[in-house]
Amino acid sequence: MHQLLFEHAITKFNHSPLDVLKVYNEYKYSRLDNLDAMKGHFPMKPHQASVNTLSLDPLYNRYLFSGGGESSVKLWDLKQQVEVEELEPIYILPSKSVHKFGITHIKWWSDNGLWLSSSFDHTLSVWDANEMQHVHSFNLGSRVLHFDFEDHGRNSLVAVCADGGVGGLRLLDLRTLADAHTLGGGGKLQGGFGYMLSCRWSPANPNLVVGGSQDGYCIGWDIRRADGCVFKMDYNLTTTNYKTNTRQLLLHESTPKAHNGGINSLLFTDDGAELITLGHDDKICVWDMTSAEKPLNKQINFGPLVRNKSTQHISMALSPLSETELQYLWFPSENGEILIYRLEDGKLVARLNKNGSTLNRRTTSIVYAKESSIKYYSGCKDGTISVWGYNSLLDSQKSGDGLDFDNGNLGTLACETENSDILDRIHDEIEANKIRAKNTEF
Repeated sequence: MHQLLFEHAITKFNHSPLDVLKVYNEYKYSRLDNLDAMKGHFPMKPHQASVNTLSLDPLYNRYLFSGGGESSVKLWDLKQQVEVEELEPIYILPSKSVHKFGITHIKWWSDNGLWLSSSFDHTLSVWDANEMQHVHSFNLGSRVLHFDFEDHGRNSLVAVCADGGVGGLRLLDLRTLADAHTLGGGGKLQGGFGYMLSCRWSPANPNLVVGGSQDGYCIGWDIRRADGCVFKMDYNLTTTNYKTNTRQLLLHESTPKAHNGGINSLLFTDDGAELITLGHDDKICVWDMTSAEKPLNKQINFGPLVRNKSTQHISMALSPLSETELQYLWFPSENGEILIYRLEDGKLVARLNKNGSTLNRRTTSIVYAKESSIKYYSGCKDGTISVWGYNSLLDSQKSGDGLDFDNGNLGTLACETENSDILDRIHDEIEANKIRAKNTEF
């Protein structure tokens, strides 16, 4: 921001409006708050049990699915937020109607024509989004923990993580309704990798799918190949030592590990150049996916506040590439806080939490609202859905009161005053230089 002010003052400002918007959005990310008290908020408790998953439609960014631990599914029209005081679901799938146990994951198809849901009742269900009719169910014989498919609809395969059977990733074909193939199955004694807690398709390569196992293995497969996996992520293979790394695996290791514990969340950047993994070892790792041989650990330190022991899949969120100069990672911590980190260096930017007795209830899923909205939705284990983001009215009220609450922590405006003084001094110095240059002209 200081650089833009300086260039504007000396008439060398040649930045596009998008660059200015990115700088302004950076300011908004430093002033995030809970928006549950604003108009158009969700009901006090939309689900009787935990909200296990949220999914926003990719076409209009308008329709939000929420799946609960009591096996119900609700659809919300977010356009109502500007019209009503409290949102009401426009569609409800009652408990025990199709899924008998808790919902584990929901995801829209890329064209909004289909949506898929999985449950602890061993099934993956396919739905017609236009008629809201149940089309087909795959019975996998084990609890379905997570699933994913290619975001742009370039193939009809669904990768499924189940906690039984032969392990690995199950590939289901929506065209033929067949259980097509199993990747990495058979258990460790047969060359497999145990059962998977999370999976993700690459946005850059429609044939690449990555799975994170209960034992800390993170494996990538090319679905066109039949000769095993493409790569196995190694925590000790980093961007600084990959050329000289000659590490030998320990005697009890047959495969390098990405984490010292289960991996229950995977997240690609929009361009597929980086992969973010979350493990039960309380670590977040960022991997460079553009290397020639295998992904490299970028060794970004996210600090000591990361807490993650959940056995279910946790959905993190990432701000869009085009919104800010640097991307921000939203991580739901074990203690109920939502921690926001700068992806480039792991710096903690904000710690968000809700007031009240449910402070220590963990958030399980976070989704981003839409481009340049600076708004996020989160589902919590206490059955609530919260809204987070920037609101100019709340920001002006805090500034007008002369107090800075900083997400619930009362403080003074000393830091803000200091920043204002710095800008004033820069402006005065620029004006003085202009006058001095004018007086010295011959």
